[in-house]
Amino acid sequence: MIWSYLGKNKTMTEYPKATYAGKYVDDSFKLAKFLRVLRKRWVVIVAVSVTVFAGNAYYTFTRTPQYRSSASLLINNSTIPVSDIQIPGLPSSSLINLGTEIGILRSRPLIEVAVAKLKQSTSNNASNDIDAIVITKSLEIRPERDALILRLAYTDSDPKRAKEVLDALSQTYVEYSLKDRRTKSSTAIKFIQEKLPQVKRQLDKSALAVTQFRKTYNIVDPDTYAASVYKMREALEAQAQDLQIKIAQIQQQYKSLSRQVGKSAEAAIGGSILQQDASYQSLVKQFQEVETNYFLERTRFREDYPTVKILKDRRDELYKLIETRAQSVVGVKGSTSINEPNSSIQQTLSTQLFDSQTNLAISQAQLQSIRTAQAEVSKAFSQIPQIQQKYVEIQRQLALDTSTYNKLTEKLEELRISEAQEISSWKVLETPLIPVKPSSPDIERSLITGALIGLTLGVLSALLLNRLDQRIREVSEVKELIDIPLLASIPVTEVASLTAMISQGILPTSSYYAFKEALSSLALNLRYLGTDNAIKVIAFTSSVPSEGKSTLTYNLATILAALGYKILLVDADMRKPTLHKLTKLSNKFGLSTALATPNPWQDLIQIADEKENFHVLTSGSLPPNPMLLLESNKMTALLQEWRKEYDYVLVDTPPVIGITDAQCLTDKVDTFILVAAINRSTRGGISRALEILCTARANVSGILINMIGSSDSEYHYGYYDQYYLNPLGSEEESEPESKTEINALEGSKPKK
Repeated sequence: MIWSYLGKNKTMTEYPKATYAGKYVDDSFKLAKFLRVLRKRWVVIVAVSVTVFAGNAYYTFTRTPQYRSSASLLINNSTIPVSDIQIPGLPSSSLINLGTEIGILRSRPLIEVAVAKLKQSTSNNASNDIDAIVITKSLEIRPERDALILRLAYTDSDPKRAKEVLDALSQTYVEYSLKDRRTKSSTAIKFIQEKLPQVKRQLDKSALAVTQFRKTYNIVDPDTYAASVYKMREALEAQAQDLQIKIAQIQQQYKSLSRQVGKSAEAAIGGSILQQDASYQSLVKQFQEVETNYFLERTRFREDYPTVKILKDRRDELYKLIETRAQSVVGVKGSTSINEPNSSIQQTLSTQLFDSQTNLAISQAQLQSIRTAQAEVSKAFSQIPQIQQKYVEIQRQLALDTSTYNKLTEKLEELRISEAQEISSWKVLETPLIPVKPSSPDIERSLITGALIGLTLGVLSALLLNRLDQRIREVSEVKELIDIPLLASIPVTEVASLTAMISQGILPTSSYYAFKEALSSLALNLRYLGTDNAIKVIAFTSSVPSEGKSTLTYNLATILAALGYKILLVDADMRKPTLHKLTKLSNKFGLSTALATPNPWQDLIQIADEKENFHVLTSGSLPPNPMLLLESNKMTALLQEWRKEYDYVLVDTPPVIGITDAQCLTDKVDTFILVAAINRSTRGGISRALEILCTARANVSGILINMIGSSDSEYHYGYYDQYYLNPLGSEEESEPESKTEINALEGSKPKK
């Protein structure tokens, strides 16, 4: 069966010459290529898929059924927090961390408590086999999304035990939570009770500091005190100015009265008596002291304050006493010292002069008191900022201590109430139930999964084997691999020689007919390799040995000879010759003899199959270096002579990979035909062979695919069974038919 571009308006020589290097291997993904791999490796796929599916099915059906029971816990944080104030050492409230909650629930001490409850509450002997480690492995706790809910799930081979375990766990969690919350409240109460005496002592200390401050400075409010001092300073200044004016007026009046009265002995005696009178001077001194104290108290207290009123009354009383004492002293003494009565005018002037003198003394005493008071007030005014700052600090500390004490007292009452009405922060929202249906294994899902996994692994195994196995197994692989014409696809057959089989009387089989028809089609179409008989010398090579190259070359020469062509079959494989075995001719002399000796080649030619037009030149004796003989000019001359003498010269050459003999003929022969065998040639080998020929600038006309099996869906030859065999399966007379076919081939010999 020929696969060439025969239906196109160009010959095979029009294809590019040696332009295929670097374009051989196609690793891109194609659906057809993928399907071909599946078809080629279907046994692997089925074996892996069935094995995986069977293993999964066995595992599924032999597993102990597991039952899954579930419950849910509500995380509640609505109770009164332990503390709202930040005091060192006092725990503060925080947001719920579900990760921490899950860690507490999975803690071994809690699970051990649940195991103890489970063993006490159930009489099931199977519960005795459960411990904390087993429960931890089978317990699953996960939070619900966007909710303060934890989902608890426990898996066990006993459905009743699965529910009992969750019941014990739920009860343990609730009891632990209640105990934990009450412990927190009790701890907080104890802490506050220990803290309160310290805070109370600090509060008393702050209150005592305020009292001591008021006692020390004799003021209630520094701000009010500052305003009073300022006001008093202004009032003293005004009073001092008024007294100065008054003293000046009295002095003027006194001078005027003195000029009118004159300095009489009585006036001098009166003034001297007042200055020497102890009672009078004592009253004046008391008046000055009371006056000074009065002005100082006015800076601290209001006018209606009792102390201020007492000082004012005392001052007024002393003022009257001074006037009375002065009149009493002067009047008595004057009456004893005056011998003659004064005139009424003189008496009046003397009296006025005495009053002026008394008023002047009192005013001067008042001015002195005001000056003293001003000095005291100025000193007190300069101390006001320090007093105010100290008072603010004392008041701030007192307020802070008071606030802390009040808050602790309130919190203590809240915690006592909270402890009395405390509830668990973990609440069982959904109680567990006894599961009816096992959660695992899910037989339907497991079988489907096993089938899918098995099929996937089978396909992957097939792809991996195809990737690792470089051998060509189908014709389509070669078509995808290279970009040169596929000249023919030759089926595998058990015969080595067509003529030998017929001559020995062996009954032909369908593989024989398929093999013969494929070569016959190739023989008839060799003329399309070039125009005007330009392609006459054809070399056959392969990538590696044992690809059937020599067998194909010999049988193709047999068919061409039967067609009437004059054929020369040359065995150029002088390393491991084969053609002399196929033709059953002597190999004592041959191509090596013609190249190494002056013997004419005509004497070395042998006739095969008793056909005058089928000449064979065997390899001859094996030379030490065949490459030198094939590269020689004599080899070129011989090929030129053979091209003129014969219709076709078929040259059998060694494999091209690893051996350079075939490369020596690339510029001597007309074309090369590469032979590749199914299950023997590799993708890399074919690519490498074409690359070598391309480097040697060989003209590669195409490729022959040999040893195609009957399993190839595109190149099968099953129809030969129907055509050449009778319906009962017995062969017809094959020898006459074969002879008829040979005669028909001979009748088609071209006329010259």
